[in-house]
Amino acid sequence: MAKKRKAKTAHPVLSEEALRLVATRFRALSDPTRLRILNLLMQGESGVQELVEASGLEQPNVSRHLSLLRREGIVERRAEGNRALYSIQDPTIVELCEIVCGGLSGRLMETLEALP
Repeated sequence: MAKKRKAKTAHPVLSEEALRLVATRFRALSDPTRLRILNLLMQGESGVQELVEASGLEQPNVSRHLSLLRREGIVERRAEGNRALYSIQDPTIVELCEIVCGGLSGRLMETLEALP
């Protein structure tokens, strides 16, 4: 018996400029160090020093990655006295991470179930 195909959901055909913007966003998320920083920021707003301590990364490295994430509109910075606090600006980033992690979890479970 043939499998039924799911009905296709209509997706817009993106322009070259839109595709470039999407690729830029995915590039910003493609670095494990930036994902580590985002994972920490998913726990709540944090200063650079807290991110350095929690991640084990060097301060200049954390600052450089935060700068790129901020430039891409993924995180935002606010001043509190002489401190800079960072938080996730784009809530779709959290949703995207949950979707990807859920997919990886399901895939891992299938692999483990296939093992003797």
